[in-house]
Amino acid sequence: MRITRLVCGHCGDILSGLGQDKLFFCSNCGRGWSLGEKGLDPMQVQCRAPADSHLPLPFWMVRATVHVLKRTVRNEFTATMLKFGSRYEEDVLSAKKTETGGRSDRRTFLFPAFPVDGLPGTGVSLSEHIHDLPNKLGAGDPLPDICGGYISPADSVVLARCVAVGQETEKADWLAEIEIVLSSVKSTLIILPCIPEVEKVAIAETGVSFFRRSVPAWSGIIDYQSSRA
Repeated sequence: MRITRLVCGHCGDILSGLGQDKLFFCSNCGRGWSLGEKGLDPMQVQCRAPADSHLPLPFWMVRATVHVLKRTVRNEFTATMLKFGSRYEEDVLSAKKTETGGRSDRRTFLFPAFPVDGLPGTGVSLSEHIHDLPNKLGAGDPLPDICGGYISPADSVVLARCVAVGQETEKADWLAEIEIVLSSVKSTLIILPCIPEVEKVAIAETGVSFFRRSVPAWSGIIDYQSSRA
């Protein structure tokens, strides 16, 4: 069994978080660390939540080139629905589809770095509001304590692809099948200020929110923040 000391590799300050956390943010120097097989690995991080934020939480911002290799849509959704149900069957619907592909574009995705039910959908909404995020903190600004970073850098790439698929399904056609590959991927941990509401949590200035009950570790996150208030 390997034991990893949770100490910032830059300033030596103690790192803290929840028991299942894989991502750590040093509130002393602002460096970010992820738990790897051989210990703590440095990672890119931006802090956009001041020290007095109601609830600073970690999110992944992933920039990648999205290659849509194949995109198949139904031409006659209503007839298909009545005759065959909603399940796509290529051999039955071969005359009722349009296939495209060979398209690439650069996208930036934003989604929680902690498990949330329906995370890809939250990522689709957040990614539309990246330009509404608060500014990065300046040098010397006090930094917050965070916890809840459970989604590893490797998993962030997988989830970015899920968000990309979600973006395609949001388009005004009847998507039946899609093949997507991501390349030139760069992941950055973003600390955003959030505001707890009655049943939901509002994310920064984006207008996007999620239900408290949709986060399995929610009680641990709240207890952690309350202990540092």
